[in-house]
Amino acid sequence: MIIGIDARVLSEGSGGIFGYAKNLLEHLLPLAKRRQIKLFVNRCHYSPQAKTVIANLAKNENVKLYRYRFPNKFLNASLRFRAWPKIDKLLGGCDVLFFPTMLYSAWSDETKAVLTMHDLSFEFYPEFFTLRQRLWHRLVEPRQLCQKADRIIAVSESTRADLLERYQLAPKKVRTVYSGINPTFRPIVDRHVLDAIRNKYYLPDVKYILQVGTLEPRKNAMGTLAAWEAWKLQNAVEAKDYHLLFVGHCGWKARDFFHRIKGSNFKDKIHVRCDVNHSDLPGLYNLASIFVYPSFYEGFGFPVLEAASCGVPIITSANSSLGEMIGNAALLVDPYRIDDIVEAMHCLASNANLTKILRAEGLARTVDFDWERTARETLNALESI
Repeated sequence: MIIGIDARVLSEGSGGIFGYAKNLLEHLLPLAKRRQIKLFVNRCHYSPQAKTVIANLAKNENVKLYRYRFPNKFLNASLRFRAWPKIDKLLGGCDVLFFPTMLYSAWSDETKAVLTMHDLSFEFYPEFFTLRQRLWHRLVEPRQLCQKADRIIAVSESTRADLLERYQLAPKKVRTVYSGINPTFRPIVDRHVLDAIRNKYYLPDVKYILQVGTLEPRKNAMGTLAAWEAWKLQNAVEAKDYHLLFVGHCGWKARDFFHRIKGSNFKDKIHVRCDVNHSDLPGLYNLASIFVYPSFYEGFGFPVLEAASCGVPIITSANSSLGEMIGNAALLVDPYRIDDIVEAMHCLASNANLTKILRAEGLARTVDFDWERTARETLNALESI
């Protein structure tokens, strides 16, 4: 059996989808050592991280790398408007072609295709995207991609339900395969390690309420900020030792967010770190006393499970996949209600027993989210067609 993999997403070198593809393929390729694997990549320039990941994947004995240098705009336009070139043909043929995420793509009728869909946020919340992003989604045509693919992998039951409802797909066509959590996310008790992280990012030695994720409207960092300010005003004594920390890339409308911080009465206790090494994230999670993630919509929600893996008590939204991912190991809130988030902050800051229970349940909850299991179930999905 010959498996082709569209690995173009690896050229990005960062982001959640890059992380999904990297971790999945690092575990899938050794599992499929009796299968011939062909990786398709296309880019003129790669980040150092992307170069390293692609080179390491190509070291597997069963893997052959097909590297092209088509200008991206030319390739995307040709795939969109001419359905050419066929990616399986660029690979010299394959039995099944795997797409770790949706991109401009085309393949031959004789080749089976499996596509991973991470969420449908662009369908339900177009207002959270820029005009350029909305145009990209329209041109990629997700509905048509899903209908043409022979099998869809959904990263959660929530995403699977969205796909079935929105795109009217046959239930047997869509299979749920949960993503994994990197084992580097774990509790850290070594004070020297934590002090080093704190010093590296110029953070004072205080208690933190933390949110991790791209600074964009869908993640609702504004809601976290408003709730924290309200909690500081309503519970001044209880909240006096807490600072607020945001970690994540600057996304769309981040300027509005920074303007809002600048006008805050508590701006000296608000910290934003945008350029963070991924290897430092476990340490930053472990600096937090409470993790808050009131996102309006998530297809999977990596930050919630990463925080749980580090033993941090969690406040997150009772919507989309978030409740499915974390179960009873978090306080679930309505992200549109600031008073809900404020009350949850108060509960965790004032109830040590509840905090201890959520820490333990969070650690237990994350045991099943394992990349080897994800890789095994993905390989089964590829072989099943």
